[in-house]
Amino acid sequence: MSLNYLLWALFGPAGWFVWLILLTATFLLNGALRPARGAIVLLALWTLVFAILPTGNWLMSRLEAAYPRPAALPEQIDAVVVLAGAERLRASALSGSLEFGPHGERVSEALPLSRAYPQAKIWIVGGVTHEGSRDVDWTADYWHRAGLPQGRIGKVTGTLDTCTNARGIASALPGKRVLLVTSGFHMPRAMACMKAAGVDAVAYPVDRQASDREFSPAFIENIERADLALHEYVGLAWYRLSGRL
Repeated sequence: MSLNYLLWALFGPAGWFVWLILLTATFLLNGALRPARGAIVLLALWTLVFAILPTGNWLMSRLEAAYPRPAALPEQIDAVVVLAGAERLRASALSGSLEFGPHGERVSEALPLSRAYPQAKIWIVGGVTHEGSRDVDWTADYWHRAGLPQGRIGKVTGTLDTCTNARGIASALPGKRVLLVTSGFHMPRAMACMKAAGVDAVAYPVDRQASDREFSPAFIENIERADLALHEYVGLAWYRLSGRL
């Protein structure tokens, strides 16, 4: 896990629940009843906003609406480019073959696209490693075992975040028109980075996360959806504030 994802896991909205419980317990153990009541109120508000209300669905719907999937595939594409993030590296190392995480559609959707564009090379772009094994290698191996010839599989390595993904694509495929495959919620940040890097990219979002139901009793899913969406909003804001876009 890269540092930014580790920090988000510890201090992002999903982690606030644990910190608020620990804070409440600390106040109670030290007899500080008034601060403990305040922490309990914050915990109740957190539960209402992130677990009960469809906050995550609202946020996710807006992200995914920014780049809907095209009604028809574009005719002229030089390459299909998939952003890594679907791979579970530890589990893959244990099993000896690619194990999908929650965003596996990024990898699987490349196979029908490879048939739609038989002359195009299929690229995987990433850079995360675990004990010497790379995300791009697991995906490339999966595609090859699924029938793609090695000559049609390309890799861009050493790119650890979305904007370095884009710069890697710009370097590997200068002047090429690419079909960009990533999760719909991630597409606004990905397309902004592609534009900044000068990549001619056509968005092809996959991995829909927004639900068609406003309210859902699946509290854990509600929390995860909100956390995931907020991570994208914060990431996009950080890229703009830091001058990367």
